[in-house]
Amino acid sequence: MQTTQIEVARKPFDEMAQYTNEELLQVFLTDKLPINEQRQVLADFWKLIPDLSLFSLLYNPEKKQIFADYPELNRQFLACVELGRRIELAPQKIIGEIFGSRQIGERLIHMQRRYRQERLTLLCLNTKNKIVFEKMIFKGSLNSATVHPREIFFEALRVGANKIMVTHNHPSGDVSPSQQDIQFTKRLKDCGILMGIEVLDHIITGSMTYYSFAEQHLI
Repeated sequence: MQTTQIEVARKPFDEMAQYTNEELLQVFLTDKLPINEQRQVLADFWKLIPDLSLFSLLYNPEKKQIFADYPELNRQFLACVELGRRIELAPQKIIGEIFGSRQIGERLIHMQRRYRQERLTLLCLNTKNKIVFEKMIFKGSLNSATVHPREIFFEALRVGANKIMVTHNHPSGDVSPSQQDIQFTKRLKDCGILMGIEVLDHIITGSMTYYSFAEQHLI
């Protein structure tokens, strides 16, 4: 049975990957054409492209004839296809590169000295120690009640990180790790071993200096 426009509209947007090809095309046409015209356009589309794998074989003049009677619709469709292609092929953005704790520690001092509250930031790295993702995990005092490794490793797994580092600042300027800092770092390292994601370091920064768990051989 063919899915109706109303049934497609009711489907949750976050389950788009579960849509059939026909339903995805119907979503694209929604609000662009009257329902009675959509049916004919859908039928013409699948006559021209019975299998989506054939789309890449079309020449540009043929692509411009997909919705021949609706030039602007055709333009929007090709723009969506091209955007999807670029997303698929886009290389992972490199934010920075880690050469050692001292290099990243001095950089973090400059970045974090202006913070008036503690902020825990995650740095995700690839196999070549290049930073591919950076995210502030939380703002506030670092303690076991507000920070859990699962929040950190969720993000690391989401971006396919091979290694991670975490850093937080001490607004007081004293970079000596608290007992909470030490316990948190140990939990993070243990979880990393289980997850197969190496925890390279935990760096605490103050206004003028930093503390590296790796340099102190505590990680």
